[in-house]
Amino acid sequence: MARSGKGYSPALDGLRGVFILLFIGYHFGLTQLDGMWVTINLFFVLSGFLIVRLLTAEQSRHGSIDVWDFYKRRIRRLVPALLAMLVAVMAWGALAAPEGVRRKLGGDVLATLGYVMNWRLIEQGDQYFGTAGGASPLRHAWTLAIEEQFYVLAPLVLIALYVLFRNRRISIAVLLVGAVLSAVWTAYLGFHDQSDYPRLYYGTDTRAQALFIGAAIGVLRAPKGKGRPPADLPMPIIWAGGLVGLVSSLICFVIITPYTGWMFNQGGMLAFGIGSALLVLACADPRPNPTRELFAWQPLAFVGERTYGLYLWHWPIYLALAETSIADNAVAIFVASMLLTVAIAHVSYTYLEQPIIQHGIRGILPSTRETVLASALPVALVAVLAVGLVQTAPEAERATPTTAVVDLPDVVDGQPAYAQGAPERIGVLGDSVPYFLAERFPPAQFPGVTVDNHAREGCDLLDEPISWAPGLSKKTEPWCVTQKKQWTADFANADDEVLLLFASPLVGLPHLVDGERLWLDDERFRTVITQRFETVYDQAMKAGATQVQIVNVPCRLPPDDIPDEVRAVLEAEPEMLAEYKDPEILNGLVKDWAEQHPDDVRVVDLDGALCSDGYPETLHGVQVYNDFLHFSPEVTPMLWKWLLGQVSTNYADR
Repeated sequence: MARSGKGYSPALDGLRGVFILLFIGYHFGLTQLDGMWVTINLFFVLSGFLIVRLLTAEQSRHGSIDVWDFYKRRIRRLVPALLAMLVAVMAWGALAAPEGVRRKLGGDVLATLGYVMNWRLIEQGDQYFGTAGGASPLRHAWTLAIEEQFYVLAPLVLIALYVLFRNRRISIAVLLVGAVLSAVWTAYLGFHDQSDYPRLYYGTDTRAQALFIGAAIGVLRAPKGKGRPPADLPMPIIWAGGLVGLVSSLICFVIITPYTGWMFNQGGMLAFGIGSALLVLACADPRPNPTRELFAWQPLAFVGERTYGLYLWHWPIYLALAETSIADNAVAIFVASMLLTVAIAHVSYTYLEQPIIQHGIRGILPSTRETVLASALPVALVAVLAVGLVQTAPEAERATPTTAVVDLPDVVDGQPAYAQGAPERIGVLGDSVPYFLAERFPPAQFPGVTVDNHAREGCDLLDEPISWAPGLSKKTEPWCVTQKKQWTADFANADDEVLLLFASPLVGLPHLVDGERLWLDDERFRTVITQRFETVYDQAMKAGATQVQIVNVPCRLPPDDIPDEVRAVLEAEPEMLAEYKDPEILNGLVKDWAEQHPDDVRVVDLDGALCSDGYPETLHGVQVYNDFLHFSPEVTPMLWKWLLGQVSTNYADR
């Protein structure tokens, strides 16, 4: 519950309730709420305010802060519900999660338990606004990590300020200087291209500006010695501040996009943090004012009390449902995700969180003595399970099919069949499209062939940066550079006979070539593409390949939920959108390049198989794509039946 200087403040809970509903609504598919990501800053301001106000009041009343008691209260409040969520996520990971998710889940659990998930995501180069496919069900734990890091430091910082200054005004000034320095540091790091985004979005130091602002108003509004309330702020400031904070939030939701550079480069997050602070001050003020009355509505306060559980559960629930049959119905998955999230959060709040807050472990296990050992046991149990999950996770997805290959329908009438053992080993190379195809390869349906996955999600075939828009590009990540050097050794060690190289729609997007933004209409860029094909061909032949087969790009249609950065590229020029829908130029390059190596390169015409009659929504009643780019898991076995027939035919013709 949120407490004001004179007791419980339902408006603060109502504020949280409104913003958490909007935030999870965005995650559940309301893509119109692009600017909702700035809401996280409001939550950081609110956390800084509530925690620092509580600690400052304790310091004023007793002349000291019981740091250990504060940590114990935070553990009681946060850890039990977190452990429950982690156990559920791990069970889902073991039973139903995609293999690419499950392989990383053990490390994600450990990072979440250690409250360092934000730095793990930075290290992985995780793009928060990338597709949900393959995302960790614990991605959202980055905010919990930052808040816990703040909880560890907050009492120590306040003690230091008290010892050094013993003056609230000076302490407030120091905290505000910290906010400004964090904003300056964020601008120094700078948002120049998409590769900068994880560091700026997830960084504790870049997000600290909101926590500093919240801490400053926490000191300002904390009760003084013997519980005396602070002096009231002038009512015009409360009225105007609440209105400014509310309007600035609404404006942000409308005008801010995930890649609005000035939010990072020109102090936008600092400005929003100040607006959030004004909103918090108006809601926390005990006197009647419009903002307080608006957010004090009981249903909103009810939701706000359950904010922690709503936040914990919403993302893993949504990802789990996205793997079910309702995933293709936007309304169904929104409603189901919302109902499940609210129900589980309410149960968690009523039967787990509140009993433990009030009575410790005895609140749920009355006969248990509350000892350090008893408190640490659940943490140790989850840690052991997480380590076990890391150790037992396989290297690649090997789903066991229930349908024999003869029961799979053909993609094309009369398509050739795979000749068992010809070839025996196929290496797959490319970006996320072939990566997920190879991850989902069903080996039991195709005896006599092994598919080795040398592709990597998020690793563009070209070395040049993708240019989403002028001034916004995505560099090749260091791990992708390493992969491009490593795959040939992996190919050779696996004794792969054929390289199945996938061209990609991403190759047909503008790239930066020697600092200039070029597209397929420029001969220089077409040369870059064919030279890359040539490099991969040379590498494959030196690694022992007997043949290279290159898969061309099928037609696609951009759906409503296409990522903003891709939409910006496609809508910039009609020619780009036309090429995305029907990649004639890129497939022409593929064909012309393959003809330069008539002895050991063949084209696998996936475009001809899928798009001879136009864009295919479904094949034999099965959805072809599960997003703007990737093939659905359900259609994957059918595609492999066709692909292996083509590979086998081409292999016989080598």
